[in-house]
Amino acid sequence: MKLVKSLLLGSVAGLAAVAGAQAADLPAKKAAAVEYVRVCSTYGAGFFYIPGTETCLRVGGRVRAEYLYLEPEDRDQDSIGFRARGRLNIDARTATAYGLLRTFIRFEMTRDTGVYGFSSTTPNVDQAFVQFGGLTAGRAVSFFDNGDLPT
Repeated sequence: MKLVKSLLLGSVAGLAAVAGAQAADLPAKKAAAVEYVRVCSTYGAGFFYIPGTETCLRVGGRVRAEYLYLEPEDRDQDSIGFRARGRLNIDARTATAYGLLRTFIRFEMTRDTGVYGFSSTTPNVDQAFVQFGGLTAGRAVSFFDNGDLPT
């Protein structure tokens, strides 16, 4: 009985190996490549299409950090400080029958500690506007803004 059982198991294992080898030789049809991110060159560098729409989006920003040491006049004063600043830009554009529809948001945040002053976090929506057909509505930089003056 053991001989019959081992003979059956051996033949099944041999058939499985032969069938697997033959299946590996079959030509496999490759799937079409899926484009998750399509580049939108209509509005310049950095834009991509939002999947399923004709809206182009650009996400950007920057981060800056500073470290400052000042000689303290007495032991109670802070002698070091840290400042971190970040900016996030989101720009979405869509071509419509009536002209370009654009939405833009610029969010900034500053964190100060130590010699920069008391610990504070300052969030700021620097710009947030919608443009449609040449009309701009919202908070935007104008010709009369002076970038040299503090806000």
